[in-house]
Amino acid sequence: MFNVEQREIIPVPDNVKRALKEILGEHRVLDDEMDRLLYSYDATRIKMLPNVVVIPENEEEVQKIVKICYENGIPVTPRGAGSGYTGGALPVKGGVLVSFEKMDKILEIDEENSVARVQPGVITFNLQKEVEKRGLFYPPDPASYKFCTLGGNVAENAGGPRCVKYGVTREYVMELNTVIHTGDIIHTGRPTLKDVAGYDITRLLIGSEGTLGLFTEITLKLIPKPKAAKTVKAIFSDIASVGKTVKDIFKAGISPSALEFMDKLAINA
Repeated sequence: MFNVEQREIIPVPDNVKRALKEILGEHRVLDDEMDRLLYSYDATRIKMLPNVVVIPENEEEVQKIVKICYENGIPVTPRGAGSGYTGGALPVKGGVLVSFEKMDKILEIDEENSVARVQPGVITFNLQKEVEKRGLFYPPDPASYKFCTLGGNVAENAGGPRCVKYGVTREYVMELNTVIHTGDIIHTGRPTLKDVAGYDITRLLIGSEGTLGLFTEITLKLIPKPKAAKTVKAIFSDIASVGKTVKDIFKAGISPSALEFMDKLAINA
């Protein structure tokens, strides 16, 4: 089992802090302990304190941050909303934590081609609201969709109840701009339904939890908004009956957008 207390912490020297402040300004480089505590945990409630928190506003700043850290051997951890349960946003070795809270713009919603270009800090629910105004639909709905970020969704390959019909985040990522460990940017994928040439680097990056790079721009596939939705509730006396019913639903050719099971303890909670 991983021991939080015995982990190796990589410090951030003063010269690196000064260089980061030259790029971002004093107010977007946080090294006060009280400020850093706010970025030291995610939904796991495990705490790991970063040495420095930086808050970029654009792709160029992310590049410069990563390049400086690479040249000085300092680990970098990307962070969206800190809503994940896998520890992906935790700075295991300290170093520099990159918060994407200010890179939260929907860059484009292309209705004709049914795609959206977004920065990684966009809240999932905010994109869903905007595209639905245009008769489009972005299906992935992790439990934290009202406050989690799209960059975090891609990093975790997030799903949600609707994945039973529509699939998880992977099925909707078409292109990625990624800053890799050296500070260089790679562009992967194409905004087309068929993209079979060469290695599928985009899918390799999806679900990598920040270990392969930092996403700075994401192109997502959209689909037509469903014309109607109905909710059905059924009560069963035992779990075996629930399982059989689910099997029978799919056997009948019915594809529900979501299926959720709650036992007596959950209902009474």
